[in-house]
Amino acid sequence: MRRLAFPLALVLALSAMPSQAKPQLKLPLASPPFPPPTEAECAQDWTGMQKELEKSLEKTPKHEIAGGYYILGQALENCQKFDEAIAAFERGKALQSWHAQYKFDIARVRIRQQKLTQALNIYRQYHQSESKQLSAKEIDALAYNDLGENLVLVGELDRAIATFDYATRLTPKKAGIWTNLGQTQVKAQKYDPAIQSFRQAVLIKESASLTDRQLDARAYLQVGHYLTTTKKVKEGVPFLENAIALDPQYSDAYLVLGQNYAQQRRWDEAIANYTQRLKLAPKSIYTHALIGDALIRKQDFEGAFTQYRQFLGSNATKPDAELDADAYKWLAKALKKLNRLESAVQAYQKVAALQPKNAHVLNEIGVVLTALERWEEAIVVLRKAQDVFQANQAEQSAPFGSDMIAINLGGALAGNSQVEEALTVLRPVVKDSPENPFIRITLSKVLLQAGQKQEARQMLQAGLKKVGFPLAFVGIETTPDAKLETVLGQLYFELKQYDLALEHYQKAVQIDPEFAVGHFAAGNILRRQGQPEQAIPAYEKALKLQPRNVFFTHQFYSGRGLALLAQGKADAAIVDFERAIQLNFTNVEALHGLGKALLQQNKRSAAIPHLEAAYDLNPGYPQVAEDLRLAKSQTSAESAPTQEPQ
Repeated sequence: MRRLAFPLALVLALSAMPSQAKPQLKLPLASPPFPPPTEAECAQDWTGMQKELEKSLEKTPKHEIAGGYYILGQALENCQKFDEAIAAFERGKALQSWHAQYKFDIARVRIRQQKLTQALNIYRQYHQSESKQLSAKEIDALAYNDLGENLVLVGELDRAIATFDYATRLTPKKAGIWTNLGQTQVKAQKYDPAIQSFRQAVLIKESASLTDRQLDARAYLQVGHYLTTTKKVKEGVPFLENAIALDPQYSDAYLVLGQNYAQQRRWDEAIANYTQRLKLAPKSIYTHALIGDALIRKQDFEGAFTQYRQFLGSNATKPDAELDADAYKWLAKALKKLNRLESAVQAYQKVAALQPKNAHVLNEIGVVLTALERWEEAIVVLRKAQDVFQANQAEQSAPFGSDMIAINLGGALAGNSQVEEALTVLRPVVKDSPENPFIRITLSKVLLQAGQKQEARQMLQAGLKKVGFPLAFVGIETTPDAKLETVLGQLYFELKQYDLALEHYQKAVQIDPEFAVGHFAAGNILRRQGQPEQAIPAYEKALKLQPRNVFFTHQFYSGRGLALLAQGKADAAIVDFERAIQLNFTNVEALHGLGKALLQQNKRSAAIPHLEAAYDLNPGYPQVAEDLRLAKSQTSAESAPTQEPQ
């Protein structure tokens, strides 16, 4: 079946449309904030695609074709071809009649057409079929609730508020509908009615045990929490403070206010609120972890260790050495997660000193040292891990095996240019664990490094036939040959042999011109090689082919943004970086790029929050620390008072 050029906006059609079990809940309603489709995308041959889908029915399972119609329907809806979208969803429903999602899709399109009665009838029929116990009023309330949720999605907030309000009058004791009403009122900045709606929801759930002040506190918390989770953190602070003022013993309010301050990088205030939360809920492992993360962001690693040890000691009676080891493990894992790799090595080393027979910890040290390209140290510690594992196999954790140590040791040896030694380590492991895809990847990379290209190719070809081989282009199909060339390109990229990497990426897109990942990867190489004028068309091709793939699109935008920035086109680059961050707020490349672009425009104060966010996510990202220091130093110099001449 031919791939559709307009991808599924949320998830893969096949994962969204399971073929075995009937789903109990609707799929999520929210969708990422992708830009609108282009005229060219919307002008393509949709009729031809439908014909190909029908033709494929002879040899393709029905649920897969239904998934194709699901993609097609969403694409047509995004192009505002509403009647055609409904026809596609109807066809999908005919092929997969038990799946309710098609009905909801049709109802959503009817709402976009302003045909609210038709949408309401779809929701009403669904709830009637799902429950024989509900009264007519209860069914209507659920239908109006569904209608309200989708009105929110299309931006009709006032109409959604009226719809939820009517639903609450039909069934006044449905807390979930009151909550939906409150959230929509917050979204519309109608805070006083929102507090009343949330108060009613809390009253329904906990009326027997709460005073009026406690009820109000929980309503204020709901407003503050919604604002915090929707990134309106400063607006959320007064509501959360009001919640605490109304009920100083309300532990959840301290937790959410702490999270709010953490989003603002106000670490001391975050820690103070988390600490207050722990006084009221001392067994909250989540809060201990949040305090540890905040202390790490402040570079207070010893404080984080003390925090972890305090928690672990309060939950078990262990010798001091064992408690120390467990706390250092927590610290090491948190440091690794937060990309504080140098400090993670030190924490793991302290665990190893306390638990010298723990091969898993030694292996972790080797992994982090390898990430830091401290090859010789990694080799020493991984060889030690092998020795310890062999001597103490019975004491090692079950999922952990000698093959993982060998993979990491082979990678470290190869990184240190000890290629033959790496092959000696890895070849036996492939024979012992032929199904392990990570061994095949690592060995193939070393074979390429050794110049044994044919054997590497054969190794990868065999691996690509295995289920679970670690190269999944989620939501993007391609041919096995194109995938093979892309893997080879990626391995050469990791070996920093960029010319060979580009050669394989270009072969991939020659084999499959519609393979977006191949175009994107080629663009990355061209940009790295100082050819932004050639990189930009590659990124644009990837964006044209996959404009709405949640797994990749943010990378396409950040890549093009960096190429534009290299050309000195800061304004255009900023647009792309902002799109990338909107799609994925953890995209360090885009955050750093946005900060650099603003620096180029002498907007240092505006650049600092983005550079700080990039630094928090990965302080080792190239040049981010230097750019952040530069922005802060220049801002400080500009704001310093100047002395009047004597």
